[in-house]
Amino acid sequence: MINKKQITKVCNNCSECGLPVITCICNSIKKVETKAKFIILSSEREVYRNTNTANLLKLINPKSTEIIIWKRGEVAEKVLNYINSNIYSTYLIFPIINEEMKKRKIQYSKSNSIPVFIIVDGTWKEAWKIIRKSNYLKDLPIISLDIERSSKFSLRRGQEDGNLCTVETAIELLKMNKENNISEIIDKSFELFLESYKAGMSGHKIK
Repeated sequence: MINKKQITKVCNNCSECGLPVITCICNSIKKVETKAKFIILSSEREVYRNTNTANLLKLINPKSTEIIIWKRGEVAEKVLNYINSNIYSTYLIFPIINEEMKKRKIQYSKSNSIPVFIIVDGTWKEAWKIIRKSNYLKDLPIISLDIERSSKFSLRRGQEDGNLCTVETAIELLKMNKENNISEIIDKSFELFLESYKAGMSGHKIK
């Protein structure tokens, strides 16, 4: 697991979940293996943030989640392997913000091929840079999530309404892929993560 800055000075972080050891959730979460595959294409800054939820998704769903730190000028070979494979269908998950992207937008429906969902992780500026500078993403069909519910994520200042964090995005995609039971398991672990993070910031266990 990626090392992060300590959330509280009271105790060290767990090396796996990243939370303070007094609120570690490693033994409380249920591991799953989704049929859908997730590629988290992340900025380097984002992956080291304590509030990052891509690492939580990887912890819960280790066999079907890969986190790749994006580097300018480098091609993510694992992504290319999925794109060029006959058994996978690869999709870019991103809001539609221009006419070119509108032409690539699709309505997802489950098929016989295994879906690979590429979630770009970072601030809006970081994510858009990754999209623009990665030629291998430019021809992929785009899934844009139009979700009416509000995000549960409240660990960062300036969080815009309607924007889902990475693990919430994965949960919605699993629902679309008819993996509802697993999506509920991940959602419960996400709620536990939020509660544990807030308790850890205060240096106490969950009451």
